[in-house]
Amino acid sequence: MMMIPSLHGFYAGNVHQGRTFFYAVLLGLFALIFLSFSLKGAHFSAHQNTQLWSLIAFYLGFPILLAIPLHEVAESGNFINSYLDIVSTVTTTGLPIFPTSTLSETLVIWRVCLGWVSGFLIWVFAWSVFAPLNLGGFEHLGSHGSASGFYTIGSTDKMRLPAEKFWREALRLAPIYFLITAATSLALLILSGDPAFAILRAMATIATFGLEIPGHSGAGWSSEAILIVVMVFALSRATFSTPFTKTQKWYFSRDPELQVAVVLITIAVLLLFCMQWPKLNGVMGYVKAIWGFLFTSFSFLSTTGLISEYFPSALLESSKAHFVIGALAMFGGGVATTAGGIKLLRVYILARHCKAEVDRLIAPTQVISGQSEKLLTSHHNAMLACVFLMLFILVFAAITLGLTLTGSSVDDALLLTLATLTNTGPIAQGVGALTNTGLELGTDAKLILALAMTFGRLEVFALLALLNPDIYR
Repeated sequence: MMMIPSLHGFYAGNVHQGRTFFYAVLLGLFALIFLSFSLKGAHFSAHQNTQLWSLIAFYLGFPILLAIPLHEVAESGNFINSYLDIVSTVTTTGLPIFPTSTLSETLVIWRVCLGWVSGFLIWVFAWSVFAPLNLGGFEHLGSHGSASGFYTIGSTDKMRLPAEKFWREALRLAPIYFLITAATSLALLILSGDPAFAILRAMATIATFGLEIPGHSGAGWSSEAILIVVMVFALSRATFSTPFTKTQKWYFSRDPELQVAVVLITIAVLLLFCMQWPKLNGVMGYVKAIWGFLFTSFSFLSTTGLISEYFPSALLESSKAHFVIGALAMFGGGVATTAGGIKLLRVYILARHCKAEVDRLIAPTQVISGQSEKLLTSHHNAMLACVFLMLFILVFAAITLGLTLTGSSVDDALLLTLATLTNTGPIAQGVGALTNTGLELGTDAKLILALAMTFGRLEVFALLALLNPDIYR
């Protein structure tokens, strides 16, 4: 992917940037060839935790190499700034580190391309790593938390090497990911007439990477409507994966994640409208405001982080609006998607469990129909969702405490923790009133943010499985 910004740098007349990325390509090829020769014939442990440690190394170690050309080109002063920006890109968080005005078009293209590839890898990691290990939300699928209902693991699949699983899922999902991106780019190109904006915005949106593209603007509500359709793929894995698995026919109205998404978005739009309606004038004012609330709610629920151009600017300074949008980002999107957050499936499970408990309190002598196996599975899933929620809150509090100890204010620490742990970076400055930019934070705070983005992408259950597999089992 580094060849794309390299070629663009030479084409745009910026020889330094083009040469820097080209040298990075040569360095990467040399490192891969050297690594392949050094590991030839080596045998690695097949322990399940090996794959999780590999993912942590990918999100925390690989950005060190990718940050070298960015550090050389951006001239940010400290290497940690470039490293944090790459971690933000690889995890598709989109946390604003460098001011947008200081980034050249070549660097913007590099970040979008890297974020697009990372979004595809998140799809592949979900089905090749998390599904077999019953992590990342797959613990709620099937019987007793197994993923058998949505991911069939036969005897031949258990014997497959992790690399074989990775390439199998990559070949299965690559055509879908590419076709969605190509169709979105074509639609945006027809509406906006701007090829650069159409391609970059389509690549960033499918990866839920809410990066601001300087110098480019959309085509109003029509382009936002297309982006909403793309964001639906981040709300449920069934929108792109169910037709290719051995499951029953999928219906939109029966998808629990999409049901919860519709309810949450409706509530958010109503709350935001109630906050703003006294200041609205005319029918068009109401229509534009409702559309702005709808698009922004979709965007932050999918953890993309784009704000509609019709969203009232005065409402961006309201703490009540910050709470509503932050809550959407914390709920997050669907399992096995590029979205972060708690995940809609867990919200659905907890809501159903709460309803069942309330019904039991109201009518304790009622006879509950259904098989005991189904009831046991429901209780098991509710317990797992509750444990995840508690762990999420503990990790959230720990990261917030760590940031405050490094010198950040409590408000900034809460905002940065929300942005990084839910992988919704634009919420830090696009909605919240962050007083310090990423460049002004200390080195220890930047390392904490890098860990938070990695934990948000891997989820806290993976951390629990690494630290104490016996407790997780």
